[in-house]
Amino acid sequence: MQCLARALALNPELVICDEPVSALDVSVQAQILNLLLEMQQSRGLSYLFIAHSLSVVAWMSDRIAVMYLGRVVEISSGIDLYERPLHPYTEILLWNYPVPDPTVARERRVLTGEIPSPADPPPGCPFHTRCPHAEDRCKVEVPELEEVEEGHFVSCLRWRELSLTGKPIWNSQ
Repeated sequence: MQCLARALALNPELVICDEPVSALDVSVQAQILNLLLEMQQSRGLSYLFIAHSLSVVAWMSDRIAVMYLGRVVEISSGIDLYERPLHPYTEILLWNYPVPDPTVARERRVLTGEIPSPADPPPGCPFHTRCPHAEDRCKVEVPELEEVEEGHFVSCLRWRELSLTGKPIWNSQ
């Protein structure tokens, strides 16, 4: 709370929140997130919100960027990203996010392959060593981040050929 107070004392337009609630109890997380949203409305703030929790990201963000090995692989509005991922890494993240209902069985999708070093990423697409859809060209061609429809960007050589499926994290089915 003190960090937030110090950050807001200067009346910034942008606040960078790096894992602001990751070590907090869920009820305290909700209080902090609601406070951040309230302050965003009352002060006209913008947040750059960095988090690993997909539910927190969905709650806080209008636009979401997914990163792999320090590179942005997909950018979209929250709803579009969760319902229609275009990058295989985004799809895997969504399918493997835990559902809070232990009675709901969900298909898990497991990444195989070697985890590359962020300090020495592989040539070509950085995700190709773990991507279930990788082809030979993925090992040599670096995909550019391209806008595939208004506001939805993806960095994948094969996005047009793939039929990826989303799993909204707020829906336990």
